[in-house]
Parts: sequence; structure tokens; C-alpha cells
Amino acid sequence: MAISSAASRTTALLIVVVGVTALIGSAANGHSETAWKKLDLKNQGLSVLMPGNPKSKEIHNKSFIGDIVTHEYYLDDGRDSYSVEYTDIPGFAVAFSGSDTIYKHAKGALLKTTLSKSVSFTDITLSGVHGKRLVYDTPSKPGHPEMQGEARFFLSGDRLYVADAVVEMDRGKERMMRFFSSLVIEK
Repeated sequence: MAISSAASRTTALLIVVVGVTALIGSAANGHSETAWKKLDLKNQGLSVLMPGNPKSKEIHNKSFIGDIVTHEYYLDDGRDSYSVEYTDIPGFAVAFSGSDTIYKHAKGALLKTTLSKSVSFTDITLSGVHGKRLVYDTPSKPGHPEMQGEARFFLSGDRLYVADAVVEMDRGKERMMRFFSSLVIEK
């Protein structure tokens, strides 16, 4: 009887240890268990993986060149945030100002909106489309870890694409890279 009682206690202890280990592991890697889903906007020439189902909205901005509409798809899970958007810019504005000016304005708007500070702004290419990569430090919420953001801007014809991710500085790089490595923009 003593042997089976000891075996039962050992088995129960083993089950508790395995259960706690699994629980701790799933809490530490909560995002890795999230199903990444493909956002496929074929008619808009864009696809990307996101850790969940994004919400969408249209943003209308009045400007001296007319009404500019941005289509945004975003996901914020309370810890990290991801977004992709595209904006059709009037052809004459693209021809007159050029891509560098458009990238500079898009960078400024993003930094202003997020109250962030630019770390670097470099040239990149994706599927033959030239663009810019912005790395920025963004303020964290009180009591939360430091955050870092990265945005990628691509101008293909008259359409500006922006992909943006804000993640925990120490733990979010892998998720950020998964997001950006899945980004596809058709020329």
C-alpha cells in the first residue's frame, strides 16, 4: 500500500510539474501560439501575415490636391500592433514631388502620430519595388516594457504602401520579422 501511495504522489507531482511548465511556457510564448493569418488584398497588390484577424478602416484626408483616401488594416493585441495600409496618390502629385518627398511626408506623419523618434531611415527594395525602412523608438505605456517600431514605405506607381509594426523591444523582434518577411507587394 505504501508503494502505490508513493507512486500516486509521484505521479500527481509529475502531472502538476508538467502542467505548470506548460502553463508558464504558453504564457511566455503567447504570441507563438496565435494563428498567423494571411491578409490577401490581391486587387490592391498586397498581402501579409498577421497574428489574428485585422480590423479595417478608411481614412479621408482633405488636401490641396483633393480628397486622399487611405485604406488601413490593423491589429493591436494589447502588447504589439501591426498595420498595413495603401493610399492612392494623384499621379500629378507623385510626378511633381517625387518619391523621396512622399516618403519624407509619410515618415513625418507616422512619427508625429505615434509621438516617436526616428532611429534610422534607409533604402530598401521588395520584389523590385524601391522603398524606405524606418526604425523608430516609441514611448511605452506606464508599467509596460520598452517598445520599438518599424515601418516600411513603398511607392508603386501612384500607390503608397505602408507596413508598420510596434513590438516589445526585448521580445518582439521575431514576430516583427515574421510580419515583414511575409509582406508581398506586386509591382
